[in-house]
Amino acid sequence: MATKKVQTTSLQDLSVFNLEVSPALLTQAIYVYQENTHIGTSKVKTRGEVDLTKKKVYKQKGTGNARHGSKSAPIYVGGGVVFGPRGLKLSPKSLNKKMKLKALLGALSLYHKEGRLSLLNIEDIKDQSSKSALQVLGSEKLGLVHFRENPKTLKAVGNLDNITLLSANRLNIYKVVTSPKLVITPTAYTHLVERLKSVITSKSK
Repeated sequence: MATKKVQTTSLQDLSVFNLEVSPALLTQAIYVYQENTHIGTSKVKTRGEVDLTKKKVYKQKGTGNARHGSKSAPIYVGGGVVFGPRGLKLSPKSLNKKMKLKALLGALSLYHKEGRLSLLNIEDIKDQSSKSALQVLGSEKLGLVHFRENPKTLKAVGNLDNITLLSANRLNIYKVVTSPKLVITPTAYTHLVERLKSVITSKSK
């Protein structure tokens, strides 16, 4: 069965998303968001923490073999681990506000350039039903960027397995790049343009 595609609209002009950002910034921003999502509580035991005898495996001299200490040494199976995680969460990494906005605009611009960004008139979804939402959005995997939409309509959309709901006021580059495609509602578009205004303005100068 052929995959149904989303029904798009031309209520707004997506050409505002046309900023080319250096790959280094995009990579750095994605790394920061990924790193900060890790709990960081993994821990291994050192040779001083494993429950093994501290007696030498065999005497120091006269055996013809290499010198060894106890079986708690990292060289032995079941021994301590060297340089492993210590169960301590490091300080969260961060980007300044301008870098975050620039990275977000850059990712949206890249999606626009590749034809993976489109606009959706959410009012086309009638009766707040999942059936109507499927007819409008299709069966492709995509993220729906919304802002202050009707909760019942969003619930209907959220019932679809192929749709991920993304709030425009919390959208970041990591959420963008983890979605194969993005569709934006008119209110979300307006909010994003306002939110990214400082970066868009500086780009046009």
